[in-house]
Formats: sequence, structure tokens, C-alpha cells
Amino acid sequence: MKAAAPAAHDDPPTLLIDAGNTRVKLGWREGGPELRHPLQAAFRHDELPSALPRWLAEHGLRPQRAFGSNVAGPRIEQLIGELLAQEDCTVHWIRASRRLLGVTNGYRHPERLGTDRWLSLVGIWQGWRRAAPPGAPAPVHVIAHFGTATTVDTLDAGGRFAGGLILPGRELMRQSLAAGTAGLPRANGQATPFPDNTDDAIMSGIAAAQAGAVVRQWLAARERYRQEPLLVASGGAWTAIADEVIHLMRAIGSTQPVRVVDNPVLDGLACLAESGIVSASS
Repeated sequence: MKAAAPAAHDDPPTLLIDAGNTRVKLGWREGGPELRHPLQAAFRHDELPSALPRWLAEHGLRPQRAFGSNVAGPRIEQLIGELLAQEDCTVHWIRASRRLLGVTNGYRHPERLGTDRWLSLVGIWQGWRRAAPPGAPAPVHVIAHFGTATTVDTLDAGGRFAGGLILPGRELMRQSLAAGTAGLPRANGQATPFPDNTDDAIMSGIAAAQAGAVVRQWLAARERYRQEPLLVASGGAWTAIADEVIHLMRAIGSTQPVRVVDNPVLDGLACLAESGIVSASS
């Protein structure tokens, strides 16, 4: 069943693009109180030439502009630009900057921060502000994204990005063990406290490494800011390691549930579209 195209509002119809290392995620904004429409899609890089125009046509979407994040390299950026030029739509590719929509970039060289991480920070910060009661104090956020790579970033209560981790994602860890050793398989086991077979041992080790990175940053943030951080999780691999993360978080004294966000990059792009600020794009 096709999703209905969103109703028109004052804002220009805007395509939101999160071009990641493995897939390109698409979202949609057309103004009004709703930050972005529930309609979204994800395609592998090799599917884009046919899938992107078809998706737009199937849902009757005619974007007047597009805002995008790209960490997939110049070839994908050029391809998307060419596909949307056929729709008379220009892409504004966003780059990391020192400040944007209340978030301050604390990276030593702000422009070197991955655009996906930058827009995730903006999306999380603005999402909290939209939902919070007036005058409510902002929490410290620890933001964990589980994709091709896993990132764990800290956003303080003033909206300043303090830094974060990058490590291989769940699938990359699994592939590296299979490719880099003579006797280990490309495992399909389960995470368990005491693995008694090789597949379970590999997948349990991967889950432990992913969850351990999250816990390390959560504890560091709690120590620095003297308050319990709010953990936010996103990404396609989250469901596979959620139990391990939640178990460890409880073990170290976390009292708050993990907040799961569908795609904070698309949320950040939607906030930028809503704001009317285009000068931050290139």
C-alpha cells in the first residue's frame, strides 16, 4: 500500500538525504508543525539510479529543494545531484560548521567532523527542545549510532559537542574476523553471557565491544558533568545489541530508559529546512 503524499504547507517541499556508507536514507518535509513526514525510504548505492526517481514518482513527490548529508564520497554526491537535477531540484549539501541551530561544535577542526554526526547532534538537540516543557533544564546526551561504523558522541547541557568515539560497526567486526583469520567463520550466533560455541563467542564478543564503548562514554560523561546522561540510540544494528547495552547500563546504575530515535540525521536536516538557514550549506 502506498503512503499518501503529505499535504502542502508554506515551506517549500524538501527532500532530506542521509547518504551513508552502505545505504542512502530519504525523508520528506513540507512544513507545518510536523518536523518531517513519516514517509521515508532507504536504498543501496547501486539501487539509486532507478530507485530514487521511482520512489519520488510513486508517492507524487516533487521536491523544490533537497538538503543532504553525505559521508559516502564524491561519486555518490555527484550521482544524487544528477538524479535530482532531472527533477529540477538542487541539493544543498551540508558541511559541519562551528555552530548551527543552538549546537556548538567542539571538534578541534570543526569542518572535519562527519556531516552525519553533526546533523545527528542538531537533530537530537532540537528534538529535545521541541518536546521539553518551557524552562526545563537540558540533559547531557550520549548519542550512540550503530551503522556501518559505530559512533558514540557527547552533547553537554549547553548544546556543545564535547567529542566522541568512532569504531567499526557490528557487521564490520564480524567481517574482519572472518577475513583476517584462518579458522573463524562469518558468525551467525547469539550474544550470551557464557558462549559455548564459536559463532556465539564471536557475536557475544562483538556485542560486548559495542556496548562497552557506549558504557565507557556514558561513565565519562557522568563523571565530567556530575549528572546522569540521557542515552540516545539509533541505527540499523541497534536492535541486535540493544539487550547487551541495556543490561550493562542497568549494571552501572542508569535509571533512565534508552531513547531510541529513528534517524536523527534526517531530523537535523528537517530542522535546518524549517529554520530557513541555507547559508550553512555549500
